[in-house]
Amino acid sequence: MRHPWSIARRIAVVHVALVAAIALFSVWSAYLQAREVALRVEERHVQGVTTLVARDPALVSALRAGDAPALQAGIDGWIAEAQVSWLTVMDPDGMRLASWRPEQVGVRYPRPLDAVVAGDTVVELSSTGAAGRSVRALAPVVDPEDGTVLGVVTTGVQISDVAIMAEAQIPGILLGSAAVAAVGLLVAWLVGRYLNRVTLGRGPEQIAEQFLLAETAMDSLEAGVVVLAPDGRVRLHNDAAARLLGWEDAGEPRLPTELSAALPGAVGGEASLAVGGRVLVVQQRVVRAPGRSDPGGSVPPTALAAAAREGVTTAPSGSRVLVLHDRTDLQRLGDELTVAHTLTTALRAQTHEHANQLHTALALVESGRLEAARAVLSRRAADEEASDDVLAALLTALGNLVDNALDAAAAPDLSAEDRWVDVEVVSDAAGLVVQVADGGPGPSDADRGRLFDRGWSTKPVGAAGRGMGLWLTRRIAEEAGGVVDVATDSGTVFTVEVPRDPRPQEET
Repeated sequence: MRHPWSIARRIAVVHVALVAAIALFSVWSAYLQAREVALRVEERHVQGVTTLVARDPALVSALRAGDAPALQAGIDGWIAEAQVSWLTVMDPDGMRLASWRPEQVGVRYPRPLDAVVAGDTVVELSSTGAAGRSVRALAPVVDPEDGTVLGVVTTGVQISDVAIMAEAQIPGILLGSAAVAAVGLLVAWLVGRYLNRVTLGRGPEQIAEQFLLAETAMDSLEAGVVVLAPDGRVRLHNDAAARLLGWEDAGEPRLPTELSAALPGAVGGEASLAVGGRVLVVQQRVVRAPGRSDPGGSVPPTALAAAAREGVTTAPSGSRVLVLHDRTDLQRLGDELTVAHTLTTALRAQTHEHANQLHTALALVESGRLEAARAVLSRRAADEEASDDVLAALLTALGNLVDNALDAAAAPDLSAEDRWVDVEVVSDAAGLVVQVADGGPGPSDADRGRLFDRGWSTKPVGAAGRGMGLWLTRRIAEEAGGVVDVATDSGTVFTVEVPRDPRPQEET
């Protein structure tokens, strides 16, 4: 399902929300810190100036004389001199004698003044008075002559939230946060364009869905799929490949040596080889740069070309995709079919020969030559009992060797005089010797060591595989106690020697 918001829009929203949260936290922290500093500064300020005003000789003389008009007349001067927001003069009982607000004259101060009258200077923080949030100080006016308290002076400084915000540089914080948000939005827009290009317009949910579908599809395949980087490292593989190559418990998967050696010749075709007791058919495709032709069979460039048009860097050119098909069971069935076919041929030959013997014996019986017929039938039974194993080995080995010799003699690069096949079979008391020769060049020195290996062949690989004939010939010969050898002289000669069954034969 496609999400209504692109990933870039989501990044932008998260960015703006984060910047806004940081800005609010910064503003609140700066405000609290600036207010605390302002309060401490103003507390020391009003405490000092209130003490100085309380010692002013003019104030002391007016209070001693009870001259209220003189006190009221001096209010503005004392406010200007002390640089405070207001100033009030009261008697020791709290009655206002002079005030920055004349209408308050004659109104008693609402709080007790015991501590001030006792000689202490009191500093208070107020937010409920007529001046709003303010810091005020109350100091006693003491007669210097006799030390009596003549009255109380209170001054205060109004603390403005605007001034605190300016002191905390809150406008600068907001402007900086707005600039960061704008830059973030621009970056999010650029990142959005890039992501839209590299994902070919797919959102994260679509990418995740396609990834899961691809993983499910690859893991459900019976064929193994392996993706190799240009340097040969395994970049991706499915469960089937891990099972076929024995990677279930491997930390870092590596291609088996025999598979790596077969890859260069498998581009655009198939190679059959034995890996870990399995017969695998390997198909290889090479990833080419979009627009380049690859007659050898590269990965179809449709998706890569679409990505290239968007300016997206695709998989490195030279990456390879391997498809592995397990042909172990099919090869085993093919081997069994070959053996069955060989045995069937042998049985047909035996049946034909047996029929000839019966016809001969029947003719002798009809002519009255009973002893001769009996001798023919007795000799046939003895021969069959003594030569069943040798005949089966002969037919199997001979059929495979003759097939190979005919293929070698039919090679297009041979001359007319080299297109020949010679078969010789010798059976005596020691056993059976089969020789099949042809005019072909024979195996090279490098291939001679692998000639009888299962699954190895110099011929093109078909659907059922190759490399089973000589392996089967050697197996039959060895099971019968014999050997197989190859020599190259004026042609190629395969020799199979099978000894006679050492069991004693019954007298007939």
